[in-house]
Amino acid sequence: MIQRSLPQPSPFADVDAKRIAGNTLAIALHAAVFAVLLVPSTWTPPAKPTRVERMTVLPEFVPPEEIKVMPAPPEQPVIERPRPTPVTNPVQTTVPVIDSPPVMDEGSEQAVAVDPGPPVEDSFEPGPPQLATLAYDVYPPPRYPRQALRNGDTGTVLLRVLVDEQGWPKEVAVETSSGHRELDRAAREQVLSKWRFHPATRQGRPIAAYALVPIGFNLP
Repeated sequence: MIQRSLPQPSPFADVDAKRIAGNTLAIALHAAVFAVLLVPSTWTPPAKPTRVERMTVLPEFVPPEEIKVMPAPPEQPVIERPRPTPVTNPVQTTVPVIDSPPVMDEGSEQAVAVDPGPPVEDSFEPGPPQLATLAYDVYPPPRYPRQALRNGDTGTVLLRVLVDEQGWPKEVAVETSSGHRELDRAAREQVLSKWRFHPATRQGRPIAAYALVPIGFNLP
């Protein structure tokens, strides 16, 4: 009995040629697209650096102008003028002629005594200061105290002011209080430091006197 060997199957029998070709084509297509994306769309050559040329400019030497020496003006001759000769006029002295001799006063008269009267008294005694109505010369109003403004305090303070002969307040006292210590103090300090009065007079002379000054603090 004769045994025949069967042909062995080829190792490439199970290989799908179409599938391999398709995969190869797809890979090649993707590679081409990727290569195209890597290529820049436009290419701009790099700009050439600007060449700066430096030039050294030397200032042109200008010679100074020659100073011309002006000749001195000619000396003018001095002309001497003749001096005038003074003319002396003779002085004539006239002596008055006395026709009559001088009259000598040999008599005397007794003077009449005049009574000068009582001596004039120049003394002026102003006396103690009295209460008077004085006019204001300088009278700026006092500032409203901050604490009194916050509390809404109002009122009128009456001050008794001693004014000297020049019109300056020397003493300021509270005659009638406004009911609030801050208002009384503000009015007193303002009158004592800032106010000035027209002084009182007696026999035409200024004298010291007292004045009553009312100051009101009112809120709008």
